[in-house]
Amino acid sequence: MPKKDRKPKAGSSGENWFVYIVHCADGSLYAGITKDVDRRCEQHNAGTASRYTRSRRPVKLVHQEIHSDQSSALKREAAIKAKSRKEKLTMIRQRKKPAKELRKFARLQDIPNIGPAVADDLRQLGITTPADLPGRDPFALYDDLCRITGQRHDPCLLDTFIAAVRYMEGAPKRPWWKYTAERKREMAARDSAK
Repeated sequence: MPKKDRKPKAGSSGENWFVYIVHCADGSLYAGITKDVDRRCEQHNAGTASRYTRSRRPVKLVHQEIHSDQSSALKREAAIKAKSRKEKLTMIRQRKKPAKELRKFARLQDIPNIGPAVADDLRQLGITTPADLPGRDPFALYDDLCRITGQRHDPCLLDTFIAAVRYMEGAPKRPWWKYTAERKREMAARDSAK
C-alpha cells in the first residue's frame, strides 16, 4: 500500500521565520511567529489568527525580527513573552530608532567591538556587510553559529553580537560588556520558558 503524501514539517524548507509583536486595540501586546508577517497580521485583523487577538482588533504590527529556523523563532517568542510589558515596549522602541550611522560603514570590522575573528563568525552566518545586521536577532545569530560550528561559544560573543546589532539599529556606541546583563536576563527567561 503506498504511503500517503505527508506535509513537510514546518521549518524544514529552510525558509526564514519571523517573530512579531502586534499592538492590540485594548493596548495589550501579542507576540507570535510566522513565515509571512503581512498575511499573519491580516489573519489577526480578520479574527482568524488567534483567540487572544480575536476580541482585541484591530491590531498593528510594531515589531518583527528574522530567524533562520522555527526552533530559534519559538525560543525567541518564549523569551519575549516572559518579558514584562515595560521590557517589551523598551525593546520595540530600541528597534524603531533609525540607524543613523549605517551608511558610514563598508566593512564589518568598522563596527565598534567587531574585530577580525568576530567578523569571520558573522560571515559564517551570511552577514557580509553592516547593512545585514539591523533587524537581526543576536540570540538567534549566536545559536546558529553554535549549531554551524558544532561547539558552544563563549557567551561574551553573544554580548558582542548584541552590541553590534543594537549599534547598527541606532543605539549609542557601547562596549560589548554593557550588554552582559541583557544577555543574562534573556537567557534566564529562555531557560524558565523551557
